[in-house]
Amino acid sequence: MTKRYQIGLILNLLIIICNQTFAQHKSTREILWTTDWSPNGKFIAIGGNVDTLKIYDGRDLEPYKSFPVKGTITRIKWHPSKNIVAVATQTSEAKSNILNLDTNEKIELNGISPDGARGVDWNKTGKYLAVADNDGQILIYNLKGELIRKFNTGNTKSITAVDWHPKKDELITVSEKIRIFDIEGNQLRSFKHRPEEVLILSVAWHQSGSFFVTGDYGDEKDKSLLQYWDEKGKLLKSIDIGKGEYRNLSWNKKGNKLASASDALRIWDTKGNLMSEGKSQDYLWGVSWNKKGNRIITSSMEQRIILWNSRAERILTKE
Repeated sequence: MTKRYQIGLILNLLIIICNQTFAQHKSTREILWTTDWSPNGKFIAIGGNVDTLKIYDGRDLEPYKSFPVKGTITRIKWHPSKNIVAVATQTSEAKSNILNLDTNEKIELNGISPDGARGVDWNKTGKYLAVADNDGQILIYNLKGELIRKFNTGNTKSITAVDWHPKKDELITVSEKIRIFDIEGNQLRSFKHRPEEVLILSVAWHQSGSFFVTGDYGDEKDKSLLQYWDEKGKLLKSIDIGKGEYRNLSWNKKGNKLASASDALRIWDTKGNLMSEGKSQDYLWGVSWNKKGNRIITSSMEQRIILWNSRAERILTKE
């Protein structure tokens, strides 16, 4: 065996070990993917790949309840008027479900892709729940968890987020494109958000229904974009000041402030002007306003839960 061959063998071995270590670290990293505030403003729900759905007191972030979930919670959405939470899961033994926090009753949602789902949202009245799964399907359930309708979006990729129109039974989905459907599954509009093949991660209709905002992933070459669109799909403004992907978006109840979760907490007005910015030690994933619009909760990649005021100033951090 030559010396050159021995050196090559050792280098290959080191590369294999490093790759395995990296993959193991990546797969076991515990991230708090999602958060949402209860409609009465008293409680906060937090989920991620920590095998637990946790409910905290909204005043001091003290633990209130917890529910075991075997796998990753990708999105949480509180019912608009009831103490009920819709939970989307992926890479999980646990199915996506509807959880009644008063009775602890859990209703599993059938028909979703075995690979799980990342998008979930209640319509304006809370009568319907839409789940957008990793096979590009939209599934609509009633409050009892009964499947009302199921249709394919024409997209073979995972749908990353779904949001109901605030005034109509229409919904918007994002992935590699922006698509808008009526409740029957008819596609109303479909368009790309930028020339580059960049995945969109988040979407939020404004309460007026006249426009919506999307946030994308970006890549090594292209900056992440926060984009404002009118309801017909005309681009109103494109913003590239962020240094990380826009994982989640949340409007306050008045509809005059939009919070975005990225490398920082940023608060925007309805025209896309930056109002406030709160620095973060790591990437923020979940974001939600409380009922009064004076508090914001974020969850992060390093399992930090941070309570902020409406000017993106930090009030309390829970590690």
